[in-house]
Parts: sequence; structure tokens; C-alpha cells
Amino acid sequence: MLNLMFAFGYSSLGYILYNSGDYQGAIENYTQAILQNSEDLTSYLSRGVARSLTKDYQNAIEDFNETIRLSPQYAQAYAERGVARAAIGDNQSAIEDCNRAIQLDPQYVRAYFGRGAACFYSGNYQGALEDFSLIASMERSAVSYYNLGILQYSQGINSQAIKHLTKALYVDPNLIAAYYVRGNACYELGDEQGAFADFNEAKHIEAVGRGEIYSEDEFAFYARGLASHRLGNREEAIADIQESAQIALKHQNTIFHQKAIDFMSEIQS
Repeated sequence: MLNLMFAFGYSSLGYILYNSGDYQGAIENYTQAILQNSEDLTSYLSRGVARSLTKDYQNAIEDFNETIRLSPQYAQAYAERGVARAAIGDNQSAIEDCNRAIQLDPQYVRAYFGRGAACFYSGNYQGALEDFSLIASMERSAVSYYNLGILQYSQGINSQAIKHLTKALYVDPNLIAAYYVRGNACYELGDEQGAFADFNEAKHIEAVGRGEIYSEDEFAFYARGLASHRLGNREEAIADIQESAQIALKHQNTIFHQKAIDFMSEIQS
């Protein structure tokens, strides 16, 4: 009984630290909770989520494995394992996990995100579009609109991309990547004035420190690199396209990786 009380205390502190953004502190407390109670389902799941947020995907997957062992019908555990697997390029397993999560809970948005990401990384853009369209209808957030917008832009559906990226920026005016992608979509529709206005706004937000590009988003780095190229900033363009290629390779996003490599060669020639 005493061990269970200690486990609850550590788990509760982990929850507080997680919500305050101290993911490493949360991981340490969830670990202590598990040491006190090896069947602590909540602590395994929560530690896995915190580990994913610190990019420790392999250990996160192990935590989700334990969660599923303890509770084989736990939709969230399958979805989170799917997201983590997609992040390391294990896309087919990610899709299988997310499909299982959707079977168990069709309303669990995170499962559609994981499956959509894995589809995108593996070049199934239509599947990704379907999942992210569904997410945008279920959860009207800046991230859901942004994800749908970049997928539409990648398929040349520029008008719809602009529409959803504008919605994303209405929710979060400091979403830098959305400005870069929307600007490129405007440019490709012949609206250079709108494009450069978006590029300049993104650079202003970066300069004053109100936002930054998510470090795992290869599409955002590509979009910024393309914007820099169009603004005549060759070295900045090359640096971002290189970063985009590296992230894409990590995700086993081979089609997009090759696209970045080809564009970098074009800039350097």
C-alpha cells in the first residue's frame, strides 16, 4: 500500500511538471512512480508522451509497448506509438498502430494525425490529405489548418492551401511556417506582392522572437528556403533546404528528400 501511495505522489508530480513544460522533470518522476509500481499504466503512457516530446522516440515506443501490454484496448497508446514510429520513419507500423487506434476510438484525433503523417512521409499524399482534412473538420486548430494547407500546397492546390493557411494564421498569427507556405502559394498564383508581404512578416516575427519553425518540420524549412531563394538570399536558401533534406531522410520521407536534394543542386549550380 505504501508503494502505491508513493507511486501516486510521483505520478501526480510528473503530471504537474509535464503541464508546466518541464518534460525531463516529468520523465524522472514518472520513472520513480514506475519503480514503486511496475503496473502503473498511466505513468508508462505519460512518460512515453513526454519522451516523444523530447524526441526520445525509441524509449517512448518502449513505454507505449508496456502500456499496451497492461491494457491491450487502449486507443491512445496505439495512436501515440504510431506517431512516434512515424517520427523515426517506421511508417507502415505507424499506419497499422493508428488504424488500430481508430478502430478502438474513431473520435481520437491524434490517431488520424499519426496516420496522416506516416502517409505523407511514405508519399501517399492522397491518404494524408484525407486524414488531415478530417482532422481540420474535427479540431479547428492552427496546427490542423496548417497541416492541411501544406499538403494542399504540395499537391498544387494553391487556392485551397491559402484558404486553410489563412485560417491557421487567424488562430495563431505567429505561426511562421504558415506565412512561408502561404507566401509561396501566392507566388505560384502570380501574386508576388502578397508573397513578399508574407515572407517579410515571417522574417519580422522571427527577428523579434515571437515564433520559430518546429525543428521536425521538413516542409517548413523547405518553404523558408524557397522563400529565401525567391528573395535572392542564396546562402540562407541552401542552409534551409539542406535542413529540410536531413529531416525528410530521418522520417524516411524519400520522395520529399529527393525533392529537396534536387532543388539544392539547382540553387548551387
